[in-house]
Amino acid sequence: MLLKFATRFAGILFGILALIAIIIHFVFSNKLAIDLWIVFFPVILAVPILISVLITGDDELDMQSS
Repeated sequence: MLLKFATRFAGILFGILALIAIIIHFVFSNKLAIDLWIVFFPVILAVPILISVLITGDDELDMQSS
C-alpha cells in the first residue's frame, strides 16, 4: 500500500517538475531562468506532497480506525 502512495507522489512530482520546466523554458527569458527555479522550488515540492496526502485513504496506509 505504501508503494501505491510513493508511486503516486513520484508521478505527481515528475509531472509538476516537467510542467514548470516547460513553462520556464518557453515563457521566460534565459536571464530569469535561475531565479524562477529558485522561486518555484517550494511549489515543486509542496504541490505533490499536498495532493498525495489529500487523496490518500486510511486503507492505503494500513491505518485501523477505532
